[in-house]
Amino acid sequence: MTDTAPLPASAPATMPSEAALWDIHQPVARRSLILCGIGAVIGLAIAGVGLFTAQGTRTSSIPPEDAAMVNNIPVLRADLIQQVGALYSIDYAKATPAQRRKVLDDMIREELYIQRGIEIGLANDDIDVRTALVSATEGQVAQDALTAKPAEQELRDWYAKHAADYASEGLMTVHEYVLPKGATNAQSAVAGLRSGASPASLGLKSSGRVDDGEEYYFAAEAHLGKTVYNAARKLRDGQVSDPIVQPDGIHIVQMEKNTLPVPAPYEQVIDRVTQDFLNAKVARLQDGNGRFLRKRADIKIASDFQ
Repeated sequence: MTDTAPLPASAPATMPSEAALWDIHQPVARRSLILCGIGAVIGLAIAGVGLFTAQGTRTSSIPPEDAAMVNNIPVLRADLIQQVGALYSIDYAKATPAQRRKVLDDMIREELYIQRGIEIGLANDDIDVRTALVSATEGQVAQDALTAKPAEQELRDWYAKHAADYASEGLMTVHEYVLPKGATNAQSAVAGLRSGASPASLGLKSSGRVDDGEEYYFAAEAHLGKTVYNAARKLRDGQVSDPIVQPDGIHIVQMEKNTLPVPAPYEQVIDRVTQDFLNAKVARLQDGNGRFLRKRADIKIASDFQ
C-alpha cells in the first residue's frame, strides 16, 4: 500500500508540450486559435495593400502618358509639353523643373475650376468650354468682391501702404566709371571725386551706359543693372558711391541730379486706388478658392514632378 492518493477524475489535462502543440497528427485547440490569428493578420495586411494601391486612390500609380490626375481626370503630358513651349518659348527638354512644375500647377488649377464650374451648374457645351468654365468660375468667386463697396478707411489704408505705386516716375542724371578687376586705386578715385577732382584727372573712363543725360528710373535700371542701379538710387545730388565690384570690373557712380518720385495726393488717384484694392481682394479670394479646391480634390502627381 502507498500513501499516494489517486487524482480526481475531473482534474484538468496538462498543457501540451511545445512539440505536441505543432504536431499536426494531434488535435490541439490552442494551435487552431494561433493559426486563425495569423491568418487574420495576413488577410488585413493584404487588404491594406490593396486599399492603398487600388485605382482611384491617392497613392495609385499614374499612367505614363499622364502628368497628373485630378479626381481621376488626367492631365496629359502632351498638353504639358505644349503649354511649357507656349509659355516660355523653349523646348520642353530645356525647361527647368521649376518651370515645368509651375505650368503643371496652372493646369491642375484650371482643371479644378472646370470641375467646379460643372459642379455648380455652369453651361458646359460652349465651343471654348475650358476657357469659358474657368472664366465663369473665377467670375463667381470675384462677384462678391466687385459688388461690395470698400469703406473709405480701407482705401486710405491701402493708399498709405502702397503710396510708392502712385508716385511720379523718378529721374536721374548719373555718371558711371569702371576700373579693371583687381584695381587698387578704387578707394582713392572715390575720395578724389568726392573732393571735387575731375574724372579725367583721376584717370577714370565712363562706362558709356548712361551718357545720354537725364533718364527715368526704369531706364537707368535697364542700363546699369540692378546692383549698380540700387546703389545709384540712394545717392543725392553730387554724391559718389563706394566702389561696386561686378564681374566686369569695379564700378563707381557719381550722381549729378536725382529727382525723387513724388507720391500723388490720395484725392487725385482715388479711382486707381479703388481698382487696385478690388483687384487685390479678388486675387486673395481666388487664391483661397484655389487652395480650397485643391484641398478637397484627389490630386495625384507623377513622381518625376514631385
